[in-house]
Amino acid sequence: MKNLYKLFGIIAFVTVIVFTIAACGDKPDPDPDPYIPSQPQPGDNTSNPIDRVENINLGTMTSPASGWRQLLNSINSTGKYVNLDLSTCTMTGTSFNPDATVVTGKNYIVSIILPNAATSIEVGTSSDPTFKNFTNLKSVSGANIITIGDYCFYRETGGYNFDYLQSADFPKATTIGESAFRDTYLESMNFPLVTAIGDYAFSSSWLKNANFPKVQTIGENAFSFCSDLESISFPASAVLGYSSDDSSYSNPFASCRKLTSFTVNGSGSLSVIESRKALVRNGTILLAYPSASGTITMNNITALDGQAFQGCNLDSINLPQVTSIGSDAFSNCSNIQDVSFPLVTSVGSNAFSNCSRLQSASFPLVTTIGSFAFSSCSALVSLNIPKVTNIGRMAFGSRENIALSITMGTTAPTLGRYIFDISSPTTVTVKVPAGASGYSPFTGTTVTVSGTNTTVNWANGFRGGGWDGYSFEQYSQPNQNISLVIQQQ
Repeated sequence: MKNLYKLFGIIAFVTVIVFTIAACGDKPDPDPDPYIPSQPQPGDNTSNPIDRVENINLGTMTSPASGWRQLLNSINSTGKYVNLDLSTCTMTGTSFNPDATVVTGKNYIVSIILPNAATSIEVGTSSDPTFKNFTNLKSVSGANIITIGDYCFYRETGGYNFDYLQSADFPKATTIGESAFRDTYLESMNFPLVTAIGDYAFSSSWLKNANFPKVQTIGENAFSFCSDLESISFPASAVLGYSSDDSSYSNPFASCRKLTSFTVNGSGSLSVIESRKALVRNGTILLAYPSASGTITMNNITALDGQAFQGCNLDSINLPQVTSIGSDAFSNCSNIQDVSFPLVTSVGSNAFSNCSRLQSASFPLVTTIGSFAFSSCSALVSLNIPKVTNIGRMAFGSRENIALSITMGTTAPTLGRYIFDISSPTTVTVKVPAGASGYSPFTGTTVTVSGTNTTVNWANGFRGGGWDGYSFEQYSQPNQNISLVIQQQ
């Protein structure tokens, strides 16, 4: 009997084990760990876009009923990031115009291939760039695009992500408009046939190296503030930074401090010096030296084009043969403390603006000083200009209340209005030689003009009224914060 009970017990135990195992086999899988992120699906983010190839008629792209607008609506409703290929699409006309006023769907486009039917990209504006609202666009190409209009891909301040437009490929393009790629994060580009590059076209972009084998003209500031640009090549015959307004030239590479390699090919007016770090015109006119730093001596340079050294880390400069200094030539060179140019006869507008450590400057032969030439030179205490005949408006604008001594010549110069912009009491001393004339009310004995004195004379013209030799400029008045002392040397 005991054996029978034992047998029943064994059978019951085995039965329990069998049902337990069976029950465990039917148990559902545990919930996924909420702390382990799920794998992104294609199109979920800009790093994993899906390819979308279209073969439609885009129609008149600015029309609400166009195929282009319907495509944008479709992209938006799908909610997936895409590499958009429009190469085989047809369109009305040949100018690609995505309509800057439309927002819908554009933020999902990560790259775009323009239609082969398009030969140009519509002109935009600074407030409405052609590709406005393409907030995640990283790459663009167009096999048959010849003309890239003004402000096409311009990145409005604060308007786009920090990786906006990194690559551009236009193998047939010949013209790049003003500010076309300004403020983009462009690192890779292909423009083998480009002949004309507009003003500010690539300004403040992230280019590191650039090659334009066919270019004929490069506009003003075309590459200014490209802080990563290291090398660039173009033909020696190219015309750089030319302004038809005043027939002047300026450095298109201003404030590109890393640019240490210029390569010019073929024959022409351009050549390189300083181990290819500097670019000159006609052998002796310095056009660009953006990487200049420390102490620089250049004995053969006779003139400086506009912005030649703008934003450089110069400590001192020796240019004994230079006769003219272009606009903004040394602007924002904040380390320079003393300058002397024995042969210079003209100093352009803003030439030394924002040279905040400049203390003394000597120009024994200068006759004209442009507007804002020494604006924001807050440390300037001594200026020697004994031959000066004209000083432009705001030449010493935005100064702090530091006394300034200026040596002038036998004849008083004409003056632009408000040559000083001073908001606190400041003393300026003008020293003139014996027999000097035109510095009314000075007649040979030290005279001080200050406060509320508004008598029409040279001294009050100097204090802000401007002076044409007889009267103040219209609507100008002396600055009461300036005390002017005129004395004989």
